[in-house]
Amino acid sequence: MRKFFSQLIRGLLPEASSVSWSERVRSALGVVLGLMAIISLGLLVTSRGYGAPWIVASMGASAFLLFVLPSSPMAQPWAVIGGSCISALVGIICTRFVHDLALLIPLSVGLSILAMFALRCLHAPAAALALLIPLNGLVDIQFVLFPVLGNAALLVACAMIYNSLTGKPYPHRPKPTVDSSPQEKRDRKIEDEEINTVLAKYNQVIDINKDDLANLISQVEHGAYQKKLQSMLCKNIMTTEVFFVAMNAPLDEAWNLLRNRRVKALPVIDGARRVLGIITLEDFIKSAAVDFHQSFGQRIRGFMRTAIPGLNSLPNAVGQVMSKPVRVISEDRNMLDLAEIFCGDGHHHIPVINSEKQLVGMITQSDFVKAIDQSIDIR
Repeated sequence: MRKFFSQLIRGLLPEASSVSWSERVRSALGVVLGLMAIISLGLLVTSRGYGAPWIVASMGASAFLLFVLPSSPMAQPWAVIGGSCISALVGIICTRFVHDLALLIPLSVGLSILAMFALRCLHAPAAALALLIPLNGLVDIQFVLFPVLGNAALLVACAMIYNSLTGKPYPHRPKPTVDSSPQEKRDRKIEDEEINTVLAKYNQVIDINKDDLANLISQVEHGAYQKKLQSMLCKNIMTTEVFFVAMNAPLDEAWNLLRNRRVKALPVIDGARRVLGIITLEDFIKSAAVDFHQSFGQRIRGFMRTAIPGLNSLPNAVGQVMSKPVRVISEDRNMLDLAEIFCGDGHHHIPVINSEKQLVGMITQSDFVKAIDQSIDIR
């Protein structure tokens, strides 16, 4: 029972906010300063005998948007000023011509919302003005100019100064995406088209700029992609069926393995499976006597027959022509560490070793590219 109530309480409570306390204090202080500026103006006007109302209640909600959610489309200057003035104007007109309060208030609020939609200045707190005006029976058109326009314009001016000084540039402009190539421009165009299609299907007002939404999606995808890549180790992508040769193996054995198994590189190991070097077709070509009047096969066969003084007095041994030292990588290393090896150092095959430095696998450029391609599908 206790577990049931504990889960019920957790389900009713909202998730903890990810906003830092410094940002919370910054937002609250902005609201305080913005409303103080409006009240100071109102007191100044009242003290001079104008007798006009000096602040409207909806400005509290407007201040919330301007200082807490400055990137919201509803918090932008045209939305705040235009939405407030349009809603006030609609409320005054409806109050003049409709006298049934039960019809007046819903009609005033509904028409103000339609007007804000039409003029692209949706501002949620402005709808309160369309309700406040009929409730108080206000029909003076000057009410639109002051306090509504005066309050809204002053609040926006305060938000411009305060938000910009505290690291929240206002009016909000999404961070521009730098297109450095035609391909990136085409990708961004496709992304915009996809977002527009999804928003059209969603068919609801979202309180976020479309470009900000695209940036957030991109950052989430990038973070998820990086997290997935960081969890992929070399042992997850290596080929475990590795063909190898001993250091004192005859060259014809290595040649036959390369030719018959269709591999391009063979690790050379000692008795404890430690990697000593690597032998490739390129090593055979470099070591073979070059006679352009012979076919490639004749050159190789001639090379096989050539006794080269070398390791343990064994002629034509792998150890005499292998490349060394060889670059290896641990099976527990992150896959991303291969990028520098393949791209920067020009390697094509990397032997993989375990904690005891024993050969356990091989990774080729093809394995690496295949793993990157598979990791792109993060969904």
